[in-house]
Amino acid sequence: METRQFLPRRVLAPLDKLLDCIIALSIVGIALLVFVQVLLRYVFHAPLMGIEELCLFPTTWLYLAAAVKASSEQNQLIARVLEIFLRRRRQIYFLRALAALVGAGILMWLTYWGYDFLKYSLRVEKTSDTLFIPMIYTEAAVFVCFALMLLYTAVEFMEYVRLFRNTPPDLATGKGEERA
Repeated sequence: METRQFLPRRVLAPLDKLLDCIIALSIVGIALLVFVQVLLRYVFHAPLMGIEELCLFPTTWLYLAAAVKASSEQNQLIARVLEIFLRRRRQIYFLRALAALVGAGILMWLTYWGYDFLKYSLRVEKTSDTLFIPMIYTEAAVFVCFALMLLYTAVEFMEYVRLFRNTPPDLATGKGEERA
C-alpha cells in the first residue's frame, strides 16, 4: 500500500519491532510451557500444577499484541463492500477515512473501558489461584493494547485524509472502464 511511507508510520517503526518481539517471546513461552507440561505429564508421570496458569500470561499478551500488529499493518478483517460501487479513488479514500474514524471512536470507548479495568485491577490486586501471580500482568494488556490500536487507527485515519486531499478528483479507481 502506498501509505507505508507516511511519517507517523516511520516514527512508529520501533514500536512495530517491539510488538514483533512481544509476539515472538509469547509464542516461544507458550511452546516451552506446553512442552514442559507434556514432558512432565506423559514422560515422567508427574504433572506440574500451574502450567495452565502460567500459559494465561503469554497467551493474553500474544492475542492482544497480535491484534495491535494487525492494526499497525492494516491487516485486520475488513469487508470493503461499499467500495465496489465507488468509481473514484477520492471516494474510496473518503470512505476508508470515515471507517477509520468510526473505528477510532469505538476504540476510544474500549480504551476508556480498558483504563477503568486497569484501575480496578490495581485496586483489587487479584492473584492467580495456584501460583499467586498478580493478575495485573495479564490484565494490563487490555488497556495497553487497546490504546495502541487506537494510536494505529488514528494514524490510519490521518493517512486516508492525506490521500484524500492529495488525490485528484477525477482519478478513477482502475477497476475497469469508467461509466459516464
